[in-house]
Amino acid sequence: MDNFKKTLNGIEDSINDHVKSNRSKSSIVTGWMVIASVSDVENPDRDGYILQSSTSLPHHTQVGLLSMALDDKKNLSILATMRAIMGGG
Repeated sequence: MDNFKKTLNGIEDSINDHVKSNRSKSSIVTGWMVIASVSDVENPDRDGYILQSSTSLPHHTQVGLLSMALDDKKNLSILATMRAIMGGG
């Protein structure tokens, strides 16, 4: 369990560093989620997903973050298509 907590803290630190370097130093991360697709070369039938979130992030907030990410992806796709059709590159 110590290794789990250590790696979870590492993810937390990395996300905070990433946000601060791409937004502003005063930015505060209030919650995060990481979703990874996983394949196991030793057990090819065991592929799947790992979902991890910040400590004590409520379920309803996790669902909200996932929903926002999905909506954002859809909107960016629509904008890219519109730009391509209109010649805006």
